Amino acid sequence: MSQIPQDIIERVRDSADIVDVVSKYVDLKQRGPNYFGLCPFHNEKTPSFSVSPSKQIYYCFGCNAGGNVYSFLMDYQKIPFPDAVKVLAEQYNIPIELNRSEDNSELYSSLYKLHEIAMDLYQENLFSSVGEKSLAYLKERGFREDIIKQFKIGYALDSWDQLVQVCKGKGFTRSQIVQSGLFSQSDKGTFDRFRSRIMFPIFHPSGKPIGFGGRIFGKEDSAKYLNSPETPLYKKSNVFYGLQSTRDAIRKEGYVVLVEGYMDFLKLYQSSIYPVVSVSGTAFTSKHASSISKITKKVILLYDGDDAGGNAAIRAGLVLLKSGMVPTIVRPPDGLDPDDWIEQSSKAKVLSAIQSPKEYIDFHIELYNGNELIGSDRQEYIIKLSKEIKGIEDGVIRNDLIKMISEKLSINEHDLIKSVNTQRVNPDTNYEDEIDNKEKLTFSSKIEKAQVELIQLLISNDHAIKRYIVDRVNLDLFSNPLLKKLAKILIDENLDVESSSIIEYFQDKRERDSITQILFTKDQESSSEEIVYDCIKILKSEPIKEKISELRMDIREKESKGESPVEELGTITKLRNQLNDL
Repeated sequence: MSQIPQDIIERVRDSADIVDVVSKYVDLKQRGPNYFGLCPFHNEKTPSFSVSPSKQIYYCFGCNAGGNVYSFLMDYQKIPFPDAVKVLAEQYNIPIELNRSEDNSELYSSLYKLHEIAMDLYQENLFSSVGEKSLAYLKERGFREDIIKQFKIGYALDSWDQLVQVCKGKGFTRSQIVQSGLFSQSDKGTFDRFRSRIMFPIFHPSGKPIGFGGRIFGKEDSAKYLNSPETPLYKKSNVFYGLQSTRDAIRKEGYVVLVEGYMDFLKLYQSSIYPVVSVSGTAFTSKHASSISKITKKVILLYDGDDAGGNAAIRAGLVLLKSGMVPTIVRPPDGLDPDDWIEQSSKAKVLSAIQSPKEYIDFHIELYNGNELIGSDRQEYIIKLSKEIKGIEDGVIRNDLIKMISEKLSINEHDLIKSVNTQRVNPDTNYEDEIDNKEKLTFSSKIEKAQVELIQLLISNDHAIKRYIVDRVNLDLFSNPLLKKLAKILIDENLDVESSSIIEYFQDKRERDSITQILFTKDQESSSEEIVYDCIKILKSEPIKEKISELRMDIREKESKGESPVEELGTITKLRNQLNDL
């Protein structure tokens, strides 16, 4: 994580009152023991963002964002943890001594500067005589000069060292040069990574350039597009192209149109379709989904109109579904990409299609001709759908999809449920750049609710009941890995760890939000050994009840076939005896 000494991290956290810090950015009004205001992380009209001065944490009951004073600054200002510590340390006059060779702030500042130099150079090239042809090409593609200038589009010469020469003598270290991603290294020295390409700067939401996408122009190259590699500034799995210009429009309209290419984005934006973003040199990932969900939950996928674009839309839609969002899809006609579609058609037609997109399942069935398949092809398609649905953790979304599929494909709903439940999800079917095996972050089942209740008792002020839980509850009863980790932290820290410091044990944003929700919930109004006993009983009995329910379904199926369910009935009897013994 950071190389800032832990004692300094704790000192700054203890000094920075969360109400004081948050109130600089959010208009807070006291209501009871907590403070409330309009959430800065999503668009809302009724205040659901709450700050607890006693626990030194915040939580939004609308979008589920939560954390401590550090995570607020990280999410609000879009800065890493060390920078959040430094911002608060400066505000509270606490000196920081970094135990590292190079200050992170110096590195980041130098990398931003290098990208600004490159961006200015490329745009200067474009609007000079050497970029005349590339500028003419962009205008022939229908792009206005004001759009070209707004998004700082430029041109990298067919030169091995133009940027190298410009950066010489400006005091950049070799480490900064290497880490920028703007240059390549060989035994012959350092040379420009981007050559003979139309350059699309990629911006941080704050508006600072962090990377580039380069489209080949003027010579042959096997790679049509060349993108910046991952750097300390640029993490392509969660970066969107154009978000710095469209975030407000997305919030205002309540939806976002997701496209695949820089030119697709620019053409829609130029046509005054503003709630739009593009992925940046990578497939759509769960990190993208998590990032966009902070702004809107409504994502309309507008990919290329060919089969490759359709398949990519399906994969992106599945990522969104697994992230608890419900996507819709628009497909350009005649195999066109969005850029050509809006050029050949009109803004009105494209906008009309965006306003009436297809449901994910409708698009899925249409793309793969699901209604026309017969025999083994139909069975194979149903298995494909079942595997995809199996990976969706949100029970409401999963059940809705099952219902839709059963109706549209005329499949018995019970048979489809059984098909889904029997599928094993192969990691190879995860189409993200990085396989995301994060645990379920909603705790809706009876078992998970009992686990949450035990944890809330562990963070209550009743020390006697906390000790009673520790003496009687085995950590193995916590089946949810995230809840088990939280329970272990509480027990290992002798139950005295503060809510605000617990947050820092969880670096994943979604985990942090979920943990904050648990911590934010008001302390138990009553605690007793009986409540603990009831929770333990639930944790032991519910798995048995679930098994009995499954056996009953098997019995009904056997009876419908005229078979005898003697074995299943015997097993149910044994399980009921186990329940009685609890």
